[in-house]
Amino acid sequence: MAEMTEMVKDFFTDAQINIKTLHNVLSEFLAVEKGGQKLYEKAVTLVLDSEVRTKFREFHKQTVNHQKILTEVIEQLGGNPRVMSRTAKVATKKAQGLLATMGRSGITAEEAELNAIENIVSAETKDHADWELIGKIVRQTTDSRLREVLGPAARIVEEEEDQHLDWTRKKLGEMQMETLVKEGGANKAAKTSRKMHSNGKGARQKSSNKA
Repeated sequence: MAEMTEMVKDFFTDAQINIKTLHNVLSEFLAVEKGGQKLYEKAVTLVLDSEVRTKFREFHKQTVNHQKILTEVIEQLGGNPRVMSRTAKVATKKAQGLLATMGRSGITAEEAELNAIENIVSAETKDHADWELIGKIVRQTTDSRLREVLGPAARIVEEEEDQHLDWTRKKLGEMQMETLVKEGGANKAAKTSRKMHSNGKGARQKSSNKA
């Protein structure tokens, strides 16, 4: 409800967008999409759950398309998608940092899987915010050319970004809970086994003393 109220408010708010700053921001957003592509490519090699692998392949394909859409948007607005803004370079380093943590060195396969999914959630949180901002620009800008170029892109991508973040975040929570329950059950079973072993040993000692 709050989100819908904010969107309605946007339509009654006029904003004059600085095009040079927008070019820098869109360059950053493109770098985020490129980083997301690499994260998905790495994640599918670490994920054990077949449903997650299937979804990540789907999201990877959409992410590549989002790059294409952003590239076209930048070109249509007179920018150069090959030129990276300062914040685009920072976004690239952030993605590299997440990639550096993805592997199986020193952790179990299950832990590596959860870490990979967590990194996707982190990346998609930023990506989702990027496209929310683009949608806000479309609703608030007084520049009809910006609405013409950004509007179709936002309509295509925002819904997919909602799915990327919502599905992955929910799945991560489910898998983390399963891990906790599984480990809790294993600990309980181990305690029961030790108790039974201890009781059996005590019974044998009593029997030996009686003899």
